[in-house]
Amino acid sequence: MFEMDTQALLHAYGYYTILGWTFLEGETVVIIAGALAQQGYLDPLLIALCAFCGSCASDQLMFLLGKYKGPAVLARFPRLARNAAKAEALIHKYETGIILGFRFVYGVRNVTPVMLGIHRVSHLKFLALNVVGAAVWAAAFTAGGYFFGKIFTVFIEQANRAVICLLAALACGIGIWYLRQRARARTGPPP
Repeated sequence: MFEMDTQALLHAYGYYTILGWTFLEGETVVIIAGALAQQGYLDPLLIALCAFCGSCASDQLMFLLGKYKGPAVLARFPRLARNAAKAEALIHKYETGIILGFRFVYGVRNVTPVMLGIHRVSHLKFLALNVVGAAVWAAAFTAGGYFFGKIFTVFIEQANRAVICLLAALACGIGIWYLRQRARARTGPPP
């Protein structure tokens, strides 16, 4: 049977995972990877580079989709079409700021480049500002994960086992309560 230790597995597939995940949506994976970098499992510079490349490539593809297939996108997603006029007003008023910062706002990362393409933002302007925004985003989330990993390591080293057990029991209790609430909501109240 073939066995691979954690570090070798992360070195073999970790960077590809970061690249792919950030292409789709990736704050969480970058933070986790940053924390793993603090432990010595991954290189923070390579994490940031993969996050930058995945994010930038995704945004460029979404921008081109909006630019060349905008009416079809709006027809396919009526909710997006309803908000198109409002988005257009914001884009014209804050175009540069939106391009630089949209990836920092959870939930709008994939739709904003489409809307920017639909509203005919200059491709060269989008490319230049997107590269800057993606670089800042990748560095910030990698660093955030790295420092979160450091804080977590210090906490674990300093924490008493009883406190950790208490927190684990509390988390399990909350998880069980949540699952019961979800089950009750699906089936309705008991007779």
